[in-house]
Amino acid sequence: MPIVLLTDPEQRAALAAARALGTRGWEVHTIGPGRGLAGVSRFVRGHHTIGSLKATPPSELLVAFEDVIRRIRADVVIPVTDMASGLLIGHDARLGVRIAGPSVEAYHRASDKAGLIAAAQRCGIRTPQQRVFNAPVPSREWEHTDPLFAQPMVVKPARSVVEQQGKALSLSVQFLDAGASLPEVLAQYPPEAYPIMVQERTFGFGVGVFLLRVRGETKLKFGHRRLREKPPAGGVSTYREAVDPPPELIARCEHLLDLLEYDGAAMIEFKQDSVTGDFVLMEINARLWGSVQLAIDAGLDFPTALAEMALGMPVSTVTDVRVGTRTVWELGELDHALALLRRSHRELNLSEGVPVGVRAALRVLFDHRAGDTPEVFRVGDPLPFAAELLRWFFRR
Repeated sequence: MPIVLLTDPEQRAALAAARALGTRGWEVHTIGPGRGLAGVSRFVRGHHTIGSLKATPPSELLVAFEDVIRRIRADVVIPVTDMASGLLIGHDARLGVRIAGPSVEAYHRASDKAGLIAAAQRCGIRTPQQRVFNAPVPSREWEHTDPLFAQPMVVKPARSVVEQQGKALSLSVQFLDAGASLPEVLAQYPPEAYPIMVQERTFGFGVGVFLLRVRGETKLKFGHRRLREKPPAGGVSTYREAVDPPPELIARCEHLLDLLEYDGAAMIEFKQDSVTGDFVLMEINARLWGSVQLAIDAGLDFPTALAEMALGMPVSTVTDVRVGTRTVWELGELDHALALLRRSHRELNLSEGVPVGVRAALRVLFDHRAGDTPEVFRVGDPLPFAAELLRWFFRR
């Protein structure tokens, strides 16, 4: 069977991929500063230690990857995070291996949040109102003339990862109340973070459309609805459900990926407006996403299909999806409950109508169904949960 190398073993997506590929008989290896979650899974043959993707210059990292790939004779590498994708995609020839992902041009088009807005509008996808800034603004005078700044806002750099002084830098999204001092917030970002988008904030459930495209054809399609997130106002999902997205939404997402000339796995992320019901585009994750375990539990093995695509192997179209499947990220739910218990509406960027406090926290912990599947803890592969639990306690 082929040999696959997974980056970022501390990520839950890497663990999901390791379990899926290992179950099918692939030889799985991980690479990163530590074993994380995936590296201790019984489905992983070996872990290979390299420097941090954040702290090590890209030239040194590529040499380290090249050495590991040659030693284990890897057939394919799956980059799990944006940082790993940005480092590896486009270097297939140098590394002597297939990188499972889109072309380097398609990856950059999908990852450019500013350019993505224009492409999405051409496909009939609703996007947030926004203003784009190429540098910090000097004063607040202009804010009073634009109605966008009189409502809750989201400050979002156009790229999640940029290079600063030869190293990768992750950039975060910030939520602002109406009337917040936008110049002060923009001044916190380094010059490399620009352009930065300031968007209207959409309130509602997070909805993801997940597609695997091979030469312009959709092989796998899936959707989920985020029932809870970490942090509570919006972030990674902690409790989610498999859904069947509206056909017209899937068609528009396929049109969008066609415009981007995108082949590979992608998560197109939306918020469903709680007032209008419209699906509003947030971003595209041009890689495996954090909740990919739900897709696997629902019958769609995206990691294996992505690796098969990269190797030129046949990828079967799967349509039998177990809609209604729910997966619970155990410690993510605990963090969500603790946030509601310890912090106020303002601190959590939540509207006053959202419950917080003891009752809200307890409701989170006990609001699960009998058939829900734990994401990290699996009886036949318990060490990843033990590793995550240990890390969770040390970070308290």
